[in-house]
Amino acid sequence: MKVANITLHAIDNYGSVLQTLATERIFEQLGCEVLTIDYVRETAQLNSVWKILKARNLSFVQKGKSLISYLLFRDNERSRILDNFRKEYLHLTDKRFLSDNELKDGYPEAEIYCTGSDQTWNVVCQGGVPRPFFLDFAPAGTKKIAFAASFGIETIPEIFQSEVKELLSHYDAISVREQTGVDILHKLGFDATLVLDPTLAVDPLFWHEFASPRLYDEDYILAYQLGRNLSFTKYMKDLADYHNLKLIHVRTRQDTKINNGECLTAPSPQDFLSLIKYAKYVITDSFHCTAYSIMFNRNFVNIMPARFTSRIEDILKITGLTDRILHNYNDFKLCEKPIDYKPIDIWLNKEREKTISFLKNAISI
Repeated sequence: MKVANITLHAIDNYGSVLQTLATERIFEQLGCEVLTIDYVRETAQLNSVWKILKARNLSFVQKGKSLISYLLFRDNERSRILDNFRKEYLHLTDKRFLSDNELKDGYPEAEIYCTGSDQTWNVVCQGGVPRPFFLDFAPAGTKKIAFAASFGIETIPEIFQSEVKELLSHYDAISVREQTGVDILHKLGFDATLVLDPTLAVDPLFWHEFASPRLYDEDYILAYQLGRNLSFTKYMKDLADYHNLKLIHVRTRQDTKINNGECLTAPSPQDFLSLIKYAKYVITDSFHCTAYSIMFNRNFVNIMPARFTSRIEDILKITGLTDRILHNYNDFKLCEKPIDYKPIDIWLNKEREKTISFLKNAISI
């Protein structure tokens, strides 16, 4: 059975490419042939940045500064590393689709079309209803499912609700990775199954084997920061000083390049996993770094991002780890608080079975 999956695989983000890899592996374990549709939405294309900025309520000078900042801070090395990873490990379609019309005119043939995980349904960060991620291109009569999709927000703005509802009506089976997503769908009149993010749904042994060998002999603190937050930046340095530990910082922003400690510009996804797996402590504002910290049974501290917090809050609630959220930037002992991972691992194993069971039923309907 051939599955064509569409997700946010083309973002230069470790979680995005790794969840795509996990999704492909899960479908393959179920005996499916899976392709990831190489669709790059317009807002993620370099040549559309100015068009997007022009539409914003900014002065011409502010728009110019934003464009210059984007061009200067764009990390070409990380883009190259992740592009190579996608080409080597993902089953991408031969054709890259750069617009909705291109996808409608040349979509890959498949028996099942799937909306994959990550914030594919986030109408806020994508600037409107991203119709390709709601499978509007898939031909009538084919099966349409959603696997661990995410809205990334707690409510859909009313202006988008009717369009989203119409698109969802064509799905045969829907699963989401957050309880907030289940609640959104119920309000729109749809049933949905709560499942694990693909990175957690895969057998942990896969990630243990996929990760690179240990990269540093000494103990270290790993910091993975996605959002701009000067308090986060200061905290990770102070925490390393307090514990007298090496600080390893995976830089995702040019404006944090000068931080103390060892700053890694573009580790491979395998190295990224290794850095989490062997860290003494992890500090992050990232959903997927949080998920991998849990999967690798690490002591971690979560600093909530400014936006789209529901996905992180949900995973911490269901694992009973909301006490890992940092509320005081002078608290340097939270990371030391031990985590009893035995009940969490048992729960995760049950949820993996539930997640795989959903997919088995979805593809056999």
